[in-house]
Amino acid sequence: MNIDFVRISAVILLFIFSSCSTSQLVTLKSSEELKNVKIYTNLNEALENPSDVVILKLENDHLTEVPKQLFKLKNLQVLYLGYNNLTELPVELNSLIKLQKLVLRNNQFKTIPSILGQCHKLEEIDMSGNQLTEISADLYACKAIKILKFAENKITTIADSISKLQNLEILDLYANQLVALPDDVVNNLNLRRIELDNNRLSGLPEHFGRLTKLSTFNAENNQLMALPNDFGLLVDLTQLKINNNNLRQLPDNFGQLTKIDQLFLNSNQLKHLPSSIGDMLQLNLLDVSKNQLIDLPKTLANLNNLHTLNLSNNDLTRIDAATFNGTNLKELNLSLNKIVDINGEFTNDNSIELLDMEFNKLNEIPIAFRKLTNVIILNVSRNNISELPELLNNMDHLQIIKLSDNKIDLFSKAIKNHPTLEVIDLSDNQVKLLPLDYAQIIHLKKLDLSNNPIYSWHIKQLKAKFSPDVLIL
Repeated sequence: MNIDFVRISAVILLFIFSSCSTSQLVTLKSSEELKNVKIYTNLNEALENPSDVVILKLENDHLTEVPKQLFKLKNLQVLYLGYNNLTELPVELNSLIKLQKLVLRNNQFKTIPSILGQCHKLEEIDMSGNQLTEISADLYACKAIKILKFAENKITTIADSISKLQNLEILDLYANQLVALPDDVVNNLNLRRIELDNNRLSGLPEHFGRLTKLSTFNAENNQLMALPNDFGLLVDLTQLKINNNNLRQLPDNFGQLTKIDQLFLNSNQLKHLPSSIGDMLQLNLLDVSKNQLIDLPKTLANLNNLHTLNLSNNDLTRIDAATFNGTNLKELNLSLNKIVDINGEFTNDNSIELLDMEFNKLNEIPIAFRKLTNVIILNVSRNNISELPELLNNMDHLQIIKLSDNKIDLFSKAIKNHPTLEVIDLSDNQVKLLPLDYAQIIHLKKLDLSNNPIYSWHIKQLKAKFSPDVLIL
């Protein structure tokens, strides 16, 4: 009985000792501790004290293979081998049992080395800037992976079952040739960031809204035709770029993405915006330029944090000033539309400082502008305007007015006393005579009258009244 007790005790002690040894063997420095660790950039120096080396950086060393001596660094957690000429990795890599981060960017890899699937502590792999054409399933054996960076390769396919990487938080596939994502990516529920810019995606997997931890999703410069109906469930999104696609509509629940402050929807094929966009109260920048918008939702007036709104290059013909009166807009760009008139009137408290309505179909400077007292730059070039009206005097902060390429030949003398005007661009109009009183505009620095049919005798008068530094004929 005593002999059995001794044997059992010995086994227990042996197990405890073995467990402690193993635990000590895989003890890792925390991310905070790594910030204060010495970064070795010379292998010979590292080999002088191999047990001290936790971070090794051998970049731009013209390496064609991984040096065998490197595997003596048993405490290595972070290894940088980027910007070399590597094409493969040795099987000894899995002997670095503490290795958490491996950077292989800008080498000559054509395939993902299968040995990576045996590096079970790896949390981050960066193979950006290589010649990879696929992400193979071998990699999914690396269960600890949190960050995968494969930007700027030639990847066309990603093997199914990527959901095996349940710890995956960041997936960077910028600038590849992907036409689709694996359907089961929606089961990688810890994903926080996905970078898909500059690929060839035409759609996203169904149930994409399951990725509720996603805070960054970038997919600009693809061929997306639509977003999944549950896209609005990604309520933690703070950054979204889906410009330069082929989107024809947005889901009705799109406005549930209430944490986004900058939204880029430009260069798509949108004809309408969902009314729910008025719920995105954190928006300070909204770019919907280069679409096919024919109307605007009245709910835009709810966006009281909106500072910049770009609606240029659409198919708008009429707009309602009330759409913008509830906001704190500083910049409003309505250029390159087909606007003939503005309904209603901008209110006194409107904060617009830059108003661009170039290349529309205005026959006059709208009376709706008369209360825009904060405007500093007004661009109404390339319209059909024939008169410079007195209402410009109400814009008592106006510094620059661009009127080129209109039909202007009538002027109000009232703006001769304008307190802030510095630049008046009247080039390419029908000006024959200009009130000489305009010389009294005290801060005028530039008056462009080039390409106008001005009477020759009047030109002499203008030259006598205006400084040559101001007048352009």
